[in-house]
Amino acid sequence: LKKSNDIKAALDKGICYKSGSVNVYILKRAAGNGFNPFPTNCAAFICKKALHQKKAVLRNRIRRILREAYRKTSHFLPPGNNIVIIGTKITKNALSTEIERELADVFKKYGKK
Repeated sequence: LKKSNDIKAALDKGICYKSGSVNVYILKRAAGNGFNPFPTNCAAFICKKALHQKKAVLRNRIRRILREAYRKTSHFLPPGNNIVIIGTKITKNALSTEIERELADVFKKYGKK
């Protein structure tokens, strides 16, 4: 996701799933004319300044971990969603495997609905 309007819509209208270290907001995009013009999911990754001592290096590392975890677990989600992933309680020595496990659980919960 690139546009702030899409991110705000996902945060306001999307379904929120909270996990130990991430919050995931998922909003189904509207399909038009009887077919799905959105064959893929779009994702945004957010890491707040207040949580990481205003150090850009840490925020960028956490965003890289979130992106990699999403890339490995995105196959659990059906296509056509806007996804916002917020790293809430991720420390600087967090492992991507832990985040992957949490995202996989969230995506499986969403897939069952």
